[in-house]
Amino acid sequence: MKKGLFLSLLVAGGATAYYLLKQLELKVSDNDDITFVKIDDEEIEDEFSKDVNEISGLYPYLSKKFIDKVYAQSDKLNEDYPNDTLVEIKHYVSFGIDSDVNSFKELMDGNSYESNFVDEEQKDLTLTKKFFTEKGKIISEIFNVSNQVNALGGIYTGYEISEQ
Repeated sequence: MKKGLFLSLLVAGGATAYYLLKQLELKVSDNDDITFVKIDDEEIEDEFSKDVNEISGLYPYLSKKFIDKVYAQSDKLNEDYPNDTLVEIKHYVSFGIDSDVNSFKELMDGNSYESNFVDEEQKDLTLTKKFFTEKGKIISEIFNVSNQVNALGGIYTGYEISEQ
């Protein structure tokens, strides 16, 4: 009995799907103005390097354009600040009215950053951190902070690096 009921439901479902598919085909064939555009994923991916596309997977809240700009500076930063150089990086971030900037500030203060409001409305912050460099650590630092800012609805506006 259960097999018969299941089989009849399966046949009815298949028939319904077939009917709906045919109706969709008729609608499409009746409208000659439809133009189908094929998007080739490889063309989109080729706009940026393989490295940028991989980094984009690690930092989902960053645009590939931003990643590409920062990543392009990687060699220069590694050259200017070789391994074991004590640097201070200052990040500039801004949050809108609806954001919870205080939660962000507490989070960053708890992760070895010194954060300070730079405006009376307490929406713009500077985050400062000192560390010894390693290859790729500076851009990683920039990506980490900017990704966190963007994830919480803020805007990452820039950074400054100085040797200590």
